[in-house]
Amino acid sequence: MPETITLAVGPDLPAADAQRSLASWLRADDRLRGAVSLTPTDGASEGGAGVLRVAVEDAGAAMVLVQAVAGWLTHRRDDATVRLSRPDGWSAEVDVHHARDMEQVTALIDAAVRAVTVDKG
Repeated sequence: MPETITLAVGPDLPAADAQRSLASWLRADDRLRGAVSLTPTDGASEGGAGVLRVAVEDAGAAMVLVQAVAGWLTHRRDDATVRLSRPDGWSAEVDVHHARDMEQVTALIDAAVRAVTVDKG
C-alpha cells in the first residue's frame, strides 16, 4: 500500500506559485508523474495554495522523491524550504542551503527511505 507524503513549500510568496512549480517539476520525472496530486484546500480561491501530495510505493520511490525535491531547490534563486510529512507524524525538511550540501541531502534521503520502509505491522 502506498504511503502518502505531503509537501509544503515556504517561505517564499506566493506559496501557491512555488507549490505549482514543485508539482510540475515532480511530474516531469517519469517515475513520479502519476503519483503527484495538487488539490485545493477548503476555502482556497482559484489559483490559491493547495495540498501537494505524492504517493510512494517503496524506498526507491521515496528516494526519487527526495532527490527530485533537492533538484528543484537547487534550481531556485529565492529562499525556499520544502517540508515532507506523513499522517503518522514523520517529517523532514530540506532547504536551498541544505539542497546544495550533499551530506544533508544524503541524510534526508536516508531518513525518507527508512520512514517509508518501516513495518507498520
